[in-house]
Amino acid sequence: MEVLEINSQEFNEKINTDGIVIIDCYAVWCGPCKLLGPIIDDLAHEQEDVIFYKLNVDNNDVIAKQYGIMAIPTLLFFNKGELKETSVGFKSKDDIIEIINNLKK
Repeated sequence: MEVLEINSQEFNEKINTDGIVIIDCYAVWCGPCKLLGPIIDDLAHEQEDVIFYKLNVDNNDVIAKQYGIMAIPTLLFFNKGELKETSVGFKSKDDIIEIINNLKK
């Protein structure tokens, strides 16, 4: 599945699903975010039962403030609409898969 860009207005609607939703909070000028992007794209195609979105924190500061995002990249892991995990900084594909697998338990 393709990773879609969302904004503050869509945020609550997108996270309130029955499954796992991962939000990649990023900024276009962020070097580590650029490294994480292709990993998120790969995972979106491999993890068909997980929904991935991107959220530009520069354009959606309301969400950034609401979730206390002070550094990027930040990954927000939701399960059934509830924030279960927050990951700050660059993470390897294996690290992200491990978090996803823990959420599926």
